[in-house]
Amino acid sequence: MMRTHSFQHCFEELCTLIIDTAALVARACDRYAMAKIEGYEAGYLEQVVRLSTTTKARLLHYFPSQKDDQGDQSTSAANSDSSDERKGLDSWCTTHIDHGCLTGLTSAVYIDESAHPPTTPASPDASSSFPHLPFLSAPPDPDSGLYVCSRAGAITKVAIPVGCLAFQTGESLQLITGGKFQAVPHFVRAGRATQGDRQVARNTLAVFTQPKLDEVVDRSTGKTFAQFSREVAQRFK
Repeated sequence: MMRTHSFQHCFEELCTLIIDTAALVARACDRYAMAKIEGYEAGYLEQVVRLSTTTKARLLHYFPSQKDDQGDQSTSAANSDSSDERKGLDSWCTTHIDHGCLTGLTSAVYIDESAHPPTTPASPDASSSFPHLPFLSAPPDPDSGLYVCSRAGAITKVAIPVGCLAFQTGESLQLITGGKFQAVPHFVRAGRATQGDRQVARNTLAVFTQPKLDEVVDRSTGKTFAQFSREVAQRFK
């Protein structure tokens, strides 16, 4: 239990740091919105981020890809503008947009699970410990990782430096600003087996800042975040 409590403490500290940083990003977005959107409420997005009770965090583990799952990865994603050309590139996570306001992302951690298979201690007591997992300095396949799509459809690979955070915009922010900020389509590309039989997994943390359920996100219609979330859920039925 001691290890679990320690992990929880570190996890909550990191999430708090990301949310606090997201509030500063939101402040910059507010300044832009005040200058570009008539009637925009000063400090609105920063208040949404700081006071939300619905912000979520997810520890994301991308399992080592199987050769049959990698599709045709001979195409360079950075040069692919159409959905047809991108087919098969979003092999770790398909192209999508987030439905919150701002998503905070940590740099990715890559682990060779063929050299260090996932294990758990034989005993759950505090005296046992998890084995140390060496991180790879970089993914074996330099083309693997996170990609974002511009409004014009161009694709850019995003490499977040170690110790840094990145933020991307979601669909709620798009509604709040009447499209001045656009939700960013993005996907994650799996690596190819470029160095022997390595089984490389990708790990990262995403924090999704989003409004309270009763917060109005579309002032033209009075739509709340709860109503918008139900609409988003319906898309996947």
